[in-house]
Amino acid sequence: MVAPDRPGYGFSSPLPLAERGPIGQSFWLERLIDAMDLHCVSIVAHSIGSAPALHLAARRPELVNGLLLISPCCRPVPPKPLPILRASVAPVVGSFIRQHVISRWAAFFLDRGLRSSSFPNTLPPQLSVLPAAHMVNPGAIETMANELRAFNKDMELLPKLPGNLPLHVLFGSEDRIVQPAWHIDGLRQKHPRPMIRVIEGVGHLPHHVVPAVARQMLSDLVRERVQQSSKRQHLAGVA
Repeated sequence: MVAPDRPGYGFSSPLPLAERGPIGQSFWLERLIDAMDLHCVSIVAHSIGSAPALHLAARRPELVNGLLLISPCCRPVPPKPLPILRASVAPVVGSFIRQHVISRWAAFFLDRGLRSSSFPNTLPPQLSVLPAAHMVNPGAIETMANELRAFNKDMELLPKLPGNLPLHVLFGSEDRIVQPAWHIDGLRQKHPRPMIRVIEGVGHLPHHVVPAVARQMLSDLVRERVQQSSKRQHLAGVA
């Protein structure tokens, strides 16, 4: 299993400004797969990280065995105010806010974000000890703001997904970060048969709150692709 930081998050280098949206990140993901000499990968993606995974699967379906999307934000959404984040990339004052406001209060902003994502569930212990300086730093803040700026435009350009692509989706019914019904409807417009599971009483972090469910869905995804490959090989042998 490979678990990369997306460019600009953690302490990784950001992509060029014009490539920080989902489409640009999908080309980065393609280059990563090639550089690691990987073949036919199954991709697990969470929240807004699902967007580049979808674009990659649509552009290069031969590289992707299947997708497990967890609480995916994968369709254009109404703009949110997000005044602090917007101010962090504003001319003149943006750098000051990133360096001396958000970063100085990194622990506060991280805790607030994690608790909002976890609601209505308690914050999982493994997330409460994440290092704030790693998660909330000036580079990551700028990357997030630029990614959100490009998000709606890039997702309007998402083509339909191959009908034979295994697409499994996990949502919590009480997700307050994204609206499950809105994004489920969007996925059904792009794929004929997404396998969707909604867990009652769970928020935006189902893979932390009910990890056994996420693991089982990943196993089911891999099994489905193996069965598809076996069926194709059998038909080829018969032919």
